[in-house]
Amino acid sequence: MKTTIKHPDWALEHKKPGTELKLINGRYYLYGVKSVYDKALKRSRKVSLGILGSISQEKGFIPSEKAELKKKSRNTYLNKQVMVFEYGFAKWLLDELGGNGMLISLKKHFPDHWQFIVFMVYCRLAFKSPLKNIPTELERSAILDLLEWKGKVYDHKVSDMLFEVGQMRQSIHEFMRPLDNRRRSVLMDATDIVLQSNSIGLAQMGYNSNMDFQPQFVLLYLYDALTMEPLYYRLLPGNIREVSAMYNTIKISGMEECMFVADKGFFSESNIGELERMSMQYIIPLRRNNLLIPYGTLDKVEQSENYFNFSKRFIFHADTLNLGNRKLDLFLDGKLKEQEKTDYLRRIQSLPESFSKQKFKDKLQSMGTLAILHNTSFLPADLYIEYKNRDEIEQYFDHFKNTIDASCSHMQREESLEGWMFINHISMHVIYRLFRILKTTPMNKKQMLTHKYSINDAIEHMKSIKQIKFTQKEFVFSEMNKSTKILLNQMKISIT
Repeated sequence: MKTTIKHPDWALEHKKPGTELKLINGRYYLYGVKSVYDKALKRSRKVSLGILGSISQEKGFIPSEKAELKKKSRNTYLNKQVMVFEYGFAKWLLDELGGNGMLISLKKHFPDHWQFIVFMVYCRLAFKSPLKNIPTELERSAILDLLEWKGKVYDHKVSDMLFEVGQMRQSIHEFMRPLDNRRRSVLMDATDIVLQSNSIGLAQMGYNSNMDFQPQFVLLYLYDALTMEPLYYRLLPGNIREVSAMYNTIKISGMEECMFVADKGFFSESNIGELERMSMQYIIPLRRNNLLIPYGTLDKVEQSENYFNFSKRFIFHADTLNLGNRKLDLFLDGKLKEQEKTDYLRRIQSLPESFSKQKFKDKLQSMGTLAILHNTSFLPADLYIEYKNRDEIEQYFDHFKNTIDASCSHMQREESLEGWMFINHISMHVIYRLFRILKTTPMNKKQMLTHKYSINDAIEHMKSIKQIKFTQKEFVFSEMNKSTKILLNQMKISIT
């Protein structure tokens, strides 16, 4: 007859359903058990599930290390659904907008739409997304969770909210209006953007740099003269080119000290006369064949004291020529002149039908030169630097058209176009910030990060950092490869 062992209370208190106490060699152990039906025996039988731990009167229940390992293995995510989201760029974007005060300003002027504006900017920069792809891109990103956005995003919602933002023209204006209206800024030339719409009044036939007459609108931008930060923009019909539009843009922006820096195609007596009639300061480069340019004043300039250091080389200049209310300054870049000479001589060899030694002699005097007509009080060195800043502005517009693919718009409502351009304006600020980081951060002793990395490169490196999600509150971040880790460390960017 089987004897039933009477266990002490201190051991029994650890016995739970699905467990069994065993006394082995004077020590108590707790095992997991379950009942299964045995077809051969035609009854249930007990099956041991292995040891759970030991029990002592002094220490109580002591879990088995083997049992703990089994428990942990059951808690891994190997059998769970794993979701992967873009995290790195989304996190940096929010940190950047928060750090420069733009997020606070968006919340102030667009209290019901600031989250929408941010995730639209994110999609434009991270994926160059057209409107129809916005919901899809958001599904694979952590941006909505970071913004604490509630609800779904679908095509019609994007379209409706973009229309609503475009209706808020006063809020857009107040958002862009600089706090310091005495900031001296540069008015960038008009940029043409194709607009495939018959229902928007801004879409007008106009000539552009591509030498076609597609329906388009004109984008005017104001930039800070020192930092090149984009400040204010205005949309105009595609057939507007009058100088008065530039003047009106300055007045609308509320800024009081502005200067117009033109390109070489702007010069004409009528354009300059219009600028002077409106009392605008201007800096206008002349084409090298302009008869106003006194090339003879450069004959012995390299023997003079008229030079300054610019971008690790020396620029010579003639004495400023006063032309009444106007001034003309002529500069000589020796390095550029040698490059142009070499290039032209090579062309004589490769394209003799278009280039000749006689033409080379005719152009030699003007090679490497830059003539600037202006009505400012700048000294030659300051004038030169001011004009060269325009090249940086043009890079931003290249990024505007290429990085966020904004050269063509298919909007069918003017309010939607206004909202879309405002989204792109915020994107321009982000591009500006990222470009400045790359441009001012050393990669090594001789080169900045821009020597190796473009804006798109930096964005792609940040996008490579993923959030791997198992449940709403359980996630890990993907590992960074070596090149991404090095770049982010150099840029002083912390993602996770």
